[in-house]
Amino acid sequence: MKKSLFIIAIAALLGMSGGVQAQTCGCPEPVNTISVSASAVKEVAPDTVEINIEVQTEDSKSMQKAMTDNNEISQKILAGLKSTIKPDDGDYIKTSDFRADSLYKYNGSKRSFDKYMVTNNVVVHTKSIEGIPSIIEKAISLGATGISNLNFSVSNYDKYRDELLTLAVEKAKKQAQTAANAANVTIKGVKDINIINNENIYGRTRYTAVNLKACGSADSVAPEAATPSIEPGVIKIQAGVNMTYLIK
Repeated sequence: MKKSLFIIAIAALLGMSGGVQAQTCGCPEPVNTISVSASAVKEVAPDTVEINIEVQTEDSKSMQKAMTDNNEISQKILAGLKSTIKPDDGDYIKTSDFRADSLYKYNGSKRSFDKYMVTNNVVVHTKSIEGIPSIIEKAISLGATGISNLNFSVSNYDKYRDELLTLAVEKAKKQAQTAANAANVTIKGVKDINIINNENIYGRTRYTAVNLKACGSADSVAPEAATPSIEPGVIKIQAGVNMTYLIK
C-alpha cells in the first residue's frame, strides 16, 4: 500500500513539473518582413575644377641651378595665374608636390650620375569653368612643362545626394506597399534601413595634356601654347537604400 502511494506521489510531482515548464516556456512570434532596394540618379553640370600644373627643370652639374631655374619659372606662373582666379569665390592656388632628385644611368650593374631634376606641382582650384582654356594656355606660355589631372566636381554634392536619398526612400516605400498589397499583408513599420552612397558614380571628368618636356630639351623654350578644347561634361550622383519592412 505504501509503495503504491509513493508511486502516485512521484507521478503527481512529475505532472506538476511538466505543467510549470509548459507555462514558463514561451516561443517567439515569427517575424515576417518585406525587403526592397531603390536608388535615384541625377546628372549635374560641374561647377568646380582643379588643374595640376607641373614645372620640371634639370641641370647636369648643379642641383642649386635646377632649383633656382624651377623657382623662377614657378613664380612667373603663380603671378600670371593669380589674375585668372577669384579668391572671393573660394578659388586658390597651392603647391601639391615638390621633388628634388638625383638621376642615374645604368650600364649593366654599373651606375653613373646623369643629372639633377627638380619638379614642382601646383594645383589651381577654381569655379571659373569657362576660364580653363586660358589658364592652361597661360601656364604653358609661362614655362609649364606639363598639365595633368584636370578634375571637375560639384561643390554642393551633399545637397544633391540628400535630395536623391529622399527620393530613393520614397521609391522603396512605394515598392514595399505595392508588394504588400499584392500579398494581402499589412506593413507595420520599418525594421532597418541600409544607405548606399556609391561614390564611384560621383565620377570626375579627367583631362591630361602631353608632357611638354617630350617636345624638347630641358633648356628649350616652351612651345607656343595652343588653346585647348575642354568639355566638362556631366557628373552622375547616386544614392540608394536597402529597406526591410515588418508585415503582418
